[in-house]
Amino acid sequence: MVGIAVLAAGTITSIAAPVSLDDLAEDIANRARLGMEARVVYDDNILRLDGDQPVAPDRSKDDVRTTLSAVVDVAQRVSRQRLFLRGAAGYDFYRENRFLKRERIDATGGVDWQVGARCDGDASFRYGRGQTDLSDLGAPVRNTRESRTLTLDGGCTLGAGIHPEIGYRRRVIDNSAAVRLRSDLEAERVSAGIAVNRGGRLGLALALSSEALDFPNRPLADGRPDATRVRSATGRVTARGAALIASGVLGYVAADSRNAGARDFSGLVGGASLAWTPVPRLRLRASAGRDVDASGDVAAGYYLADRGELVGRYRIGRAVDFELAGRIERRRFRAVDLASAGARSFDRTAEARAALGWSPVERFRIGLEAVHARRTTDALYGTYRSTRGMLVLGLAF
Repeated sequence: MVGIAVLAAGTITSIAAPVSLDDLAEDIANRARLGMEARVVYDDNILRLDGDQPVAPDRSKDDVRTTLSAVVDVAQRVSRQRLFLRGAAGYDFYRENRFLKRERIDATGGVDWQVGARCDGDASFRYGRGQTDLSDLGAPVRNTRESRTLTLDGGCTLGAGIHPEIGYRRRVIDNSAAVRLRSDLEAERVSAGIAVNRGGRLGLALALSSEALDFPNRPLADGRPDATRVRSATGRVTARGAALIASGVLGYVAADSRNAGARDFSGLVGGASLAWTPVPRLRLRASAGRDVDASGDVAAGYYLADRGELVGRYRIGRAVDFELAGRIERRRFRAVDLASAGARSFDRTAEARAALGWSPVERFRIGLEAVHARRTTDALYGTYRSTRGMLVLGLAF
């Protein structure tokens, strides 16, 4: 039954999310994993400047960021309920651009609940706080982005593997910089769906949702705050084999903005995802899709995103793993707030990544990563190229 609930929740909360071979697995183990982590990142364009943009005298285009964090991954089953807390909290230090130094927090806690033999679901709260990536800000400024997301969903199995479910999500994004306040977001979504699981190998799900996206600090000409209503109907099918999971999503979305001059959207969304483990040491994943969402960073009512990703991971021996990945994304923004810094109608991002991890002993891990990213946009600021390298040292207790 937990597998069915996960399938239904995945359909309601993310219409085109990629799958992995662990997506439908029930993790009921009690565990307490605590640790410390140090990350050292060199970025040759940390200010996200285009090639011909000048650098202010008191700033540096390239920089080294050091992040020290405490990491937690705790789960405890109490009777039928499973409590969990996972995430990291730390602080970013910059060698040159000290105006960017900031706390970095991303943690999720909650409960996977079960009532009787037929009803289950989850309740969780996620909190994030840190410096916004400068490529989304419209200017190289200090901005603390704080996000809070409450998610509730649950349902009961009626028989024959049929599992109706209802869900609720509220998310709030606040920005500290005065030039970014117009991007603050308050969003509420309600959803209902039904999933059918056939022997754990084939899952079908249908979901309806309605989400209100409110921008409280972005007044329109009539004095009301800007807002967008997004309604969707989606269907998802997931097939699972011993070494393969395939998932497909197809849906229809209508996004209507309160801004009289905005261009609304109605059309098809969806995507496909494939995760394959041809041999125990090798894992491959591919995904592509189209989705409609909102941003608390770029000042627009919503955006239409087309994404694609390829990931390959290979384990070398007992202690070493190697990963290669590539990602492309195109976002087209609607109901753009022209009064905001960094107003844009589109951006395109391409990223290539290589990572190597080594665990010489069970509780210690060393990681190396290299990333090259490019973004193009029609905004005055936000087109850039960046290459960064990272060293990660992790110690578990």
